Amino acid sequence: MVLEVEARPEAEAEMVPVELYDLEYRAKEDDAWYSVRVVFDSEAETLTVKYHCFPAVQDLILCSGDFETEEKVDDLIRRFRPLSKQLQDNECRKVKIGTLVCASHAGPGVDDDIKFYDAVIDDVQHQKHIFAEEAEECTCTFVLFWQHGHPSGTLTSANIGSICTMEPILQVDPKICAFAMSVKEKIASSKCSLVLSNHGLPSKEALPGLSLEKNSKSSQNILQEMETDRVCKSLTWKSEGRICNYIHRMNQDDDIGPEPCNIDGSGTDKGQHLILVYNLEKDITPSSIKQFIYVQTDILPQAFVFPSLLHDQFARGAILVDCQQKFQTMYKFLSSPEHLIVSSRGRPWVILEKSLMGAFGTPLWNLIPLSQDDVHIKGTSKELHVVYSGTASYKRAKKLRNIILEYIDHERRVCEKFASDEKKILQSYQSN
Repeated sequence: MVLEVEARPEAEAEMVPVELYDLEYRAKEDDAWYSVRVVFDSEAETLTVKYHCFPAVQDLILCSGDFETEEKVDDLIRRFRPLSKQLQDNECRKVKIGTLVCASHAGPGVDDDIKFYDAVIDDVQHQKHIFAEEAEECTCTFVLFWQHGHPSGTLTSANIGSICTMEPILQVDPKICAFAMSVKEKIASSKCSLVLSNHGLPSKEALPGLSLEKNSKSSQNILQEMETDRVCKSLTWKSEGRICNYIHRMNQDDDIGPEPCNIDGSGTDKGQHLILVYNLEKDITPSSIKQFIYVQTDILPQAFVFPSLLHDQFARGAILVDCQQKFQTMYKFLSSPEHLIVSSRGRPWVILEKSLMGAFGTPLWNLIPLSQDDVHIKGTSKELHVVYSGTASYKRAKKLRNIILEYIDHERRVCEKFASDEKKILQSYQSN
């Protein structure tokens, strides 16, 4: 069975629509990202990576026999991700300091090709945009700290035309997933044959890697690692001696988490998906949040309100759901630019950036020792309501939200300074 039917590479007349090149692949040869599409042949047990705008002779053909360990298969999966999108002139304020982007970079030689690598926004120098015949032109300058490839570890400046924003990694491509599963099954079979030839009938303890469900990493486990790694990169950057690291991976057992996806990409998602909310009323209850979300979206989530200090002006909370579809629906409602969610006293909710959200294999309510009150859906919650764009209530809420966003940004910069000062003091004492 071939999941994608097409003409052979030698057919010169083959014309493939550009929209089929919906993935990015990080090549081993130069560590750069390329637009690609993949073809899986289950009979030949091969995965063909086809580069956009490159001749067919440069196609990468991967065979199941090329992989000796499951770790190498997992590394292959991590080399693919959804296609990045070009940042438009009117979207320049979407990227901020610490945002991870994919950007173009020219080589040191005059004839070197322009290639794409990951970089963190180290600084943004905003300029007034130019408007000509209703067309907007961004003149801002972005300082990039490169994460890999030949520019790795250096700082360069770029304009908006060089920057692409990354799409969330929601699932492994079905063709890549099918190829990975077939390779892992082959590796498991070879392990079994080896043990049988050496020791006869093996025990369960003798075959620690044979259970694909429990001992090998599922595609969703790898997705979780990829998203965590992306967040780590976006919140960790080096510039002029600064080192800021806000996120550390939690060690989790391989048998905990969402099940692997099927060949068609459907799969079963049993992870918890988290949305962090700032600027809640300090006396709001979890049941009010759950009731409001249910009435607006028909989704009944888990909700938490974290304890706040006496001098805090607002509370922080978290909303959790147990599947990706619910998460996307709820996030679309909470982050819609057409409206804002405000309390009965006029306090607007502030949803943290999407890069701070993700799927967690361990139930988060096991990690947060907070009790929740039961919710009974009876009409609309009077504590929360929606205000729509263009109204006076929306304008007031937007001004209040901007103040909170400035506060959050100031809090982040204070944390950076604290981390830097603490490190300097500790290093000075260690040297003495």
